Amino acid sequence: MHARVSTYEGQADELVKGFDSVTASLEELEGFSKAYFLVDRVGGRGMSITFWASEDALNASVERANQMREKATDQAGASTQSVDHFEVAITVG
Repeated sequence: MHARVSTYEGQADELVKGFDSVTASLEELEGFSKAYFLVDRVGGRGMSITFWASEDALNASVERANQMREKATDQAGASTQSVDHFEVAITVG
């Protein structure tokens, strides 16, 4: 399993609305497994973690993920701070 971790700066409620608007599109991508969206309401930050069945699926989703991320942050008036890819080495629970 592989993951994409992205961080954002912006108003939390607006970030949630922006990312909620693209979740249906995300679920349609081949190899998509699960996603979490986290917010720090006081600090005005957010983080998304998406999980992918394989490294190939993660890499194949890059362009579409960039488009969805841009749409979500534009709607929120927010900015993307980082986007990183990881292999999931250990799963607990």
